[in-house]
Amino acid sequence: MRWVLAVAAVLLALFTTGCGLIDGSANNVGQGDCLKKSGDEGFDKVSCSASDAGFVVLDRAGSGKAHDRCVDVPGTEYVYTDKGSGSICVGIKGADPARAANAAQKGDCLTDTKGGAVQKAPCTDPTAVYRVLARPDGSEFMTDSACKNVAGTQTTYSYLLKAKKGIGAFGTGIVFCLIAKDSDATRTIDNAKVGDCLKKTGANDVEITGCTAPDAKYKILSSVFDKSLCDRVAGSIASYSYQQAGEIMPKVYCLGSPH
Repeated sequence: MRWVLAVAAVLLALFTTGCGLIDGSANNVGQGDCLKKSGDEGFDKVSCSASDAGFVVLDRAGSGKAHDRCVDVPGTEYVYTDKGSGSICVGIKGADPARAANAAQKGDCLTDTKGGAVQKAPCTDPTAVYRVLARPDGSEFMTDSACKNVAGTQTTYSYLLKAKKGIGAFGTGIVFCLIAKDSDATRTIDNAKVGDCLKKTGANDVEITGCTAPDAKYKILSSVFDKSLCDRVAGSIASYSYQQAGEIMPKVYCLGSPH
């Protein structure tokens, strides 16, 4: 796993404001009802056997409901705000909500975030690539800062509800703080400090290990802001830099022999 900041594709959902959904009346729909897209602003209720029934009402969210927000309802992709009655959570008809990315909780795994639809997957499944360390709330601005203090975060994935107009126009959602599924979050480089030893786990990857371990390759001698300064550190034979999620500047360690 390369220690570079990688922001995965953002899932956008739409907040609409009373037009298009069942002639402007949202009270006529309930969980399990089917919908078709109506222009750019909403949906119309249709029979679930209709050829254009591409969407389904998954649940309602809001005060007094099981979920306060539709982003916490697995499978939600579109949100319709029902004035005075919370929100209607809309998903893709036929899709399995249990496999939706926003169904994943801490400890669950996700498929690769690079290209294609990201899904929740059993951590033992060959398609599982990342494990969820945390899933803080986020917005479409500076999404990676949400994982700044989550140790072990190697990359992030943003699952956002995007508002088209009105209140909440900046959108809110979830930011997943992710680590390679088989990695130990206590041994990642962001947990390292001066005096710790490192082993190589790939061409550009390192991990904390015991200084007496046979795989110990380097010992951290100093932390600096530029690798050129490692030339002034006694015993330095290499340098390692990485950029943590949410950080503007990379960290640089001067490395020496572990023995």
